Amino acid sequence: MKKSGTAVRIVTGLSLLALLGVCMYLGPVARLCFFYVFIWFAAREMSDALNHMGFLTSPWMARALAGAMCVLFYFRDETVFYITAASIVIMLALLAALFKKTSMRDVLGSCIVCLYPTLFLLGYAYLSVQPETIFWPVLLITLISAAGCDTFAYFFGRAFGRHKLCPSISPHKTVEGSLAGTLSGTALSLLIWVILKDFAPIPWYVYVVTAFFCTIAGQLGDLTASMIKRQAGIKDFSDLLPGHGGVIDRIDSFCFALPVAFFALALFHAT
Repeated sequence: MKKSGTAVRIVTGLSLLALLGVCMYLGPVARLCFFYVFIWFAAREMSDALNHMGFLTSPWMARALAGAMCVLFYFRDETVFYITAASIVIMLALLAALFKKTSMRDVLGSCIVCLYPTLFLLGYAYLSVQPETIFWPVLLITLISAAGCDTFAYFFGRAFGRHKLCPSISPHKTVEGSLAGTLSGTALSLLIWVILKDFAPIPWYVYVVTAFFCTIAGQLGDLTASMIKRQAGIKDFSDLLPGHGGVIDRIDSFCFALPVAFFALALFHAT
């Protein structure tokens, strides 16, 4: 990567980080809006990728579902309303197939957009309205472990990588980089514990175990996104974020890390 490209990548990353920090600090409404904007663009990117594979999909089904869910999250309605909202959106899509002669294959393609990446990002929207003692530990352990893993895997892999991790999908990733990323992302969880130990008293080993599995999940999420791009015949999901590609290119590892963090912390009764 050229130096100018690296500089653009860093500036874009820092700008996103600053925007994330401001929205997270402002509270639930700003957080919901932040993640919904990400869903808005990510749904378009996934729809375009599927269209490159021969589908004829639309992002509007996912956007409508996500908007309804974000409103319900904010008012904290019962689970039955979440199920009802999802059912209505899918029902409307099926009716479109019935009356507009849209193929079921294309309807199922639009349903895929509702699942990936929309459903994963809705996990962050749901997290946004949780109590602060839950929100901050889950958010930080997810973002820092996954981002730390990605960063150290990239630089260590470039410097010392010799054995390809998954050459048919992502030829630049190495086993050495993956191991370095996993160890580094896990170690960073101790920093999160130091920061939050008085605010959210969760044992340090819970952070470590959770972060370890988040780094593994994050790498699998990255490889999954690469697989989709390869099958779609595209380099990036879009050019929305200079130096990074599209929204999905930036959040692919975070998508897989969040449900793992929820599950791991729930097993330890930490949330």
